[in-house]
Amino acid sequence: MWGTAKHLAATRARLLLNAVLALVGSLVYLNSLGKPFMFDDMSAVVNNERIRDLSDLPNVLSPERERPVAGRPLANLSLAFNYALGKLDVVGYHLWNIAVHVLCGMLLFAVVRHALLLPNLPAEFVDSATALGFVAALLWMLHPLNSEVVTYVTQRTESMMAFFYLLTFYASLRAR
Repeated sequence: MWGTAKHLAATRARLLLNAVLALVGSLVYLNSLGKPFMFDDMSAVVNNERIRDLSDLPNVLSPERERPVAGRPLANLSLAFNYALGKLDVVGYHLWNIAVHVLCGMLLFAVVRHALLLPNLPAEFVDSATALGFVAALLWMLHPLNSEVVTYVTQRTESMMAFFYLLTFYASLRAR
């Protein structure tokens, strides 16, 4: 029941675990802040004139063909926000990527937890849904294969796609 001591304790525990995910994910990837633009970052950021003027929204939302952000207006918009805040200072771009990656980890935690709470699953899954969700999210977030979406600025296209996919999946689980 909402508002009971047990419910409040479980909510606090989930908030604490999300804070742990945010802290650990941020600390692990802080070393990427000084990494320079590389590979496709040059075309997507350094040489991308469409991110230079955030007030020209139609231009920002229609990146040029043959760029890594072609067909990805929200990714280009996020680069335009970064450019407006810090021009070509790479730190802000990496901070954005870390934030989106950590948010994906938190969403994965929620998705796994809610999926394990679905009816008709054995009690063992229900009883350990929070712990399993947390461990799955932590392992996914810290896996070396996922470091690319943080250290390689252009890969925000992938992490933003994952964010919206996980958000949609989470919303469908909650609506159920």
